[in-house]
Amino acid sequence: MLQPFDGLCVLKLSACILSFASPPFLCCRSLRFLWLDHCRYESSKDDAAGNEEDIRRCFQRLWVLDVRYSSPSFLSTKMMDFMTQLRELGVMGQDIQDMAALQERLHNIRKLRVTKSRVTASSRRRYRDDDKGTILFSGKDKMELLDFSESNSVMSLYVVSSCSRLETVIIDGSPSLENISLKGCAKLKNLLFSGLFPQLLSLDISGTAVKTLDLSAVAAPKLDELFLLDCGKLYVILWPSQDKRKRYLGKLHIDTNQTEGSTAAVTAGRPPITFSWCISTRDVRLLQSLAPVQYYFHIYSAHVEISTTLLPSPARRLHADASSSGNKGGRMKGGSWQQARVNMQQRKVYADVKATFTEDTGMHQLQQANAEDHFDAWAIMSVCPPPPTSWSCCMRIEDKMVTTSGTLLQAAGHIAIPGFICDGARILHVHHSLSSSGIFADALGSSWDKLEWCRAERCPKLECVFSPQLFVGAVPPEGSSRQAISIFNELKTIWASHLLNARYVLEHPAGSKGPMYRAFAGLTLLHLYCCPRLAYAIPLQARTMSLENLETIEIMWCADLSVAFHLYEETSDHQGWYGGGSWSFPNLKYIHLHELPRLRGIFNVPWECILAPKLEIIRIRGCWSLKALPMPTFIYKSDMVECDCEKEWWGRMQENHCRALAYQYKVTHPRYYKKTMLKGSVLR
Repeated sequence: MLQPFDGLCVLKLSACILSFASPPFLCCRSLRFLWLDHCRYESSKDDAAGNEEDIRRCFQRLWVLDVRYSSPSFLSTKMMDFMTQLRELGVMGQDIQDMAALQERLHNIRKLRVTKSRVTASSRRRYRDDDKGTILFSGKDKMELLDFSESNSVMSLYVVSSCSRLETVIIDGSPSLENISLKGCAKLKNLLFSGLFPQLLSLDISGTAVKTLDLSAVAAPKLDELFLLDCGKLYVILWPSQDKRKRYLGKLHIDTNQTEGSTAAVTAGRPPITFSWCISTRDVRLLQSLAPVQYYFHIYSAHVEISTTLLPSPARRLHADASSSGNKGGRMKGGSWQQARVNMQQRKVYADVKATFTEDTGMHQLQQANAEDHFDAWAIMSVCPPPPTSWSCCMRIEDKMVTTSGTLLQAAGHIAIPGFICDGARILHVHHSLSSSGIFADALGSSWDKLEWCRAERCPKLECVFSPQLFVGAVPPEGSSRQAISIFNELKTIWASHLLNARYVLEHPAGSKGPMYRAFAGLTLLHLYCCPRLAYAIPLQARTMSLENLETIEIMWCADLSVAFHLYEETSDHQGWYGGGSWSFPNLKYIHLHELPRLRGIFNVPWECILAPKLEIIRIRGCWSLKALPMPTFIYKSDMVECDCEKEWWGRMQENHCRALAYQYKVTHPRYYKKTMLKGSVLR
């Protein structure tokens, strides 16, 4: 009946009984599309007489084959061997006994759809020896679309990087699927996930070009691992509703920077696999999309690192030097901290500081210091304490962040970090950031109440580590009741170095008389090094300030620094809060001040109003504007404070405070001081 239709291209057969050994469409030489719906295979007496070569030519011409609820014989290996030119295959409601046999053939396939089918993977063709029921798609270098929806009896689905042209994957629910891996499919950009996945545990789309990971229509109550490494175009994750997902993901690994070794760098030497969450991105929109799973940050601590793309150490240093040398806004001649390094190396008169450093800390601590700081190790008097080790989330944020119209993601170089990340961060490390001028939380009133360790270094454009937007929501308008909030309560270490443009570590909110917050209750170490434009480090207010745990103040090579802490007065005269009284540092032990020509004091108040009952050591070099020292206690004590300073500076101090100094300080001078030489010729 089909012999007259030699030009027939598309044929749909429904509820038919036929034999592929001698199909009725054998004479249709132009047939390209064959649809079989509820068709049944039945052998006939003419099967043996069928011309195999004619059959091969017929099926070799097919471009599209769609088999629905039909006999499995239509998809036998023998029939698929004939379909060498097949481009699209649709399978629905079939019982596929060996999926591996199907995927090893059909090398020209472009679109493969397997839906509502019972699929069984051959045990001898597993992706790994310990996997059962694993489907592996490999070698399909022409496949562009894969639809694998509502298929049962499959535990794992792996599509490897050899499927280099795959662009779209559709998975609409699966009752037995436990693992999905699309790792390495570089052109994959469309993922259509929906439906119920009651057994799904792991999803890996690393190395793909996906922009939006939409899981909003997915119900996966057991999903515990999500891997999104080397996904350079990813900018948003749409999560399932709270009742359709697991509350806490066991593993979340995200890297959108596409920088070799970037994920390893954020982990501070530890491999990424050892962390529960490891996130590396330059798009703050991706950080915002973590809000539905922010409960993780409420329980576990995080390490937040902000920097430019990491380069090898020598190249990174040259890159930082080049960037800073072009900074015309710096006060230093030459425009870079490299010039300051040369000046320090030329000042051999301070060689005794190196000896003191070696004696106090030991060479083993010097070797543990950052390798980039070895050149100036002779000038520092302590090494940066190691960060806390009990943190389970690593976040590396690129400073050049993506902005979108209508949404403030980065303003004037400031980096906006979601508030729930700020409040969950335990470590903050800002380094080699070439474009950011400050950091602020996008949620008003974020308190950073878990932060314990903060280090900022080698950021040529950084004006302040924490920007005033951080607390703009915490400052009430004038005339309203002002109630102090607590911030940085757990912060123990502030380490700032080589910040050429920084004016403050924390700047007070603009337009306010003073910050209303209780701050730094746990601060033990303040280290400021080579910040030539620094005016002050931290603004505080008398009634709410808290520095009772501060033990060490170390400030070096900050030419413009006048005070370390700027105290806002509540009245116009000095009698408002410290007049006739004093301010106490109950745990302050060490004060190290080095090359601070404008320094007047730790605070913008008279030094004689500052009490430090546990003070042990003061080391001072090049602080010629400093005219007073803190009082160790109210009464004279037996253990005198060691004061290591220049002889000329101490002479000036004795003129003003001779009586008090004689009982409080035990003075030593540098080794380069010698006996006074005779004036004039020796012969006279």
